[in-house]
Amino acid sequence: MSQPIVYGDAISTYVRSVRLALEEKGVPHTLESVDLVKGEHKNAGFLARQPWGKMPAFSHDGNDLYETSAILRYIDDVFPSPALMPSTPSARARVNQVMSIVDSYGYPASVTNIFIPRVLVPMLGGETDEAQIETAKPMAALFLKEISRLLNNDRFFGGNTLSLADITVLPVLTYLQATPEGAALIGAAPSIGRWMERMNSRASVKAMMS
Repeated sequence: MSQPIVYGDAISTYVRSVRLALEEKGVPHTLESVDLVKGEHKNAGFLARQPWGKMPAFSHDGNDLYETSAILRYIDDVFPSPALMPSTPSARARVNQVMSIVDSYGYPASVTNIFIPRVLVPMLGGETDEAQIETAKPMAALFLKEISRLLNNDRFFGGNTLSLADITVLPVLTYLQATPEGAALIGAAPSIGRWMERMNSRASVKAMMS
């Protein structure tokens, strides 16, 4: 079996999720760097792997994939334990629900409309769009409220063990927390703060998100 190749930028939230899954499985992989800031994800070579220019793309044993949720489920199916999906239908449905919430609502509010204008745009010499951030804050708050409800009193989103939902949520909340607005929102969601502490203590997170 060949070593998986992840195509993308190490700073990308979704690249981080895929690499976390591989690290949790103990699967060595190669990261083929695609510089996000330089726009290399719009180059012809990367577009041949991901026609929308989104990260990551993935290759393993002749299987070329894109879309993070598909890649994550492939990794969980192909590589041995630990399983990253729970065993019961209801718990699996909750994991799938959380992953979909991140894609549809959490990432746009937290990363696209808060982290990028607050942190990345000024780093690149631009001006923060304060109105964009203010508009996004209620959506980010709703995202945190809903994933807090779904986490309930469990250690992880799938129950007592780590799941694909956890490694999908963490990179997004890490960037959200790096903004003043996000830090305040997460501070008002104590169960999510405690969950982030548990996640950040994991060896995989220290290895892939340092």
